[in-house]
Amino acid sequence: MRKRSTIRDVAEAAGVSTVTVSRVVNDSDLVQPETRARVERAMRELGYVPNLAAQAMRTNATRTIGFVVPDLTNYPNAAVAKATEALLAEAGYCLLLTNSDNRLERELKSLEVLTSRRVDGMILYVCDEDDERLRQAVADVDVPLVVLDRDLPVDCDLVLSDHDTAMGEAVRYLTALGHRRIALLSTALRLRPPRERQRAFRAWTEACGLDPAQQSVVHASPDASNALPMAMELLDSRPRPTALIADGSRFLRSVIQAARIRRLDVPCQLSLIGLDAADIAGSATPEVTCIVRDFAEIGRTAAELMLRRLKGDRQAPPHRVVLESSVVLKGSCAAPPAA
Repeated sequence: MRKRSTIRDVAEAAGVSTVTVSRVVNDSDLVQPETRARVERAMRELGYVPNLAAQAMRTNATRTIGFVVPDLTNYPNAAVAKATEALLAEAGYCLLLTNSDNRLERELKSLEVLTSRRVDGMILYVCDEDDERLRQAVADVDVPLVVLDRDLPVDCDLVLSDHDTAMGEAVRYLTALGHRRIALLSTALRLRPPRERQRAFRAWTEACGLDPAQQSVVHASPDASNALPMAMELLDSRPRPTALIADGSRFLRSVIQAARIRRLDVPCQLSLIGLDAADIAGSATPEVTCIVRDFAEIGRTAAELMLRRLKGDRQAPPHRVVLESSVVLKGSCAAPPAA
């Protein structure tokens, strides 16, 4: 078995001190580019792998970032996590991912575990903004923190989405087609995205002159376990909504299934818009008009903010980045059927 190369072996091969090798490993700015290149070449030739445990003891850094996700099977969460991990990996950091399954106790435990593992920073998608225990646990985090699309009483870097503009565009589009009864199928989770989307839906339908009594916001379980019955109930109501906005892939799938069961033609009898559901929207027939966000951009932005905080001034004021949403028009919307 080949003997594992040591930091002394690398220093000797590169003609530098072990301190210089250590600085290269720790990405220090004190090393000249040509020296860094020589050390990195020696590391590759010798197959040198830094001892991260020993390095953490010396530098008090584990080069690990914790990421708390409420539901990893949810398409947006997985897409954001993937983009975050890719950029952090390029910078030499490992992503430690935890999935709370939208359960508060598991999320609290995740924060505890990540703290005990001495991660260098945390990126959070919390599952309940209003719970006091969770708020306090987040406030107690003593490493750089990036919060994704949540309203929490903590000073930290934020990556938010503009949910208002695209919702307004979608509602104006449906109104211009002639729709006067629109429904939004969403979730009752106490989080910024559904709260902002529901607020924007009510505000824009009113701004478009629609009767508030004829517009409806229907809440289903976050795991969509009751989404199909709720969708069926919506489609069976009288008068039935002529257009429906489904918040998330699972809800969109349930609405498509309910329309098929009730033999309602999309878009001739029911206009349909998905929200954060591009994975389902593109495979439906017809393809579904969708409000979309760039999840890769969200993930990269979160990673960039984290790296900036780790490499820069940790006492600098928090950064707040707001990323846009947009409407992608497809074939699932048309003028409503005659009464």
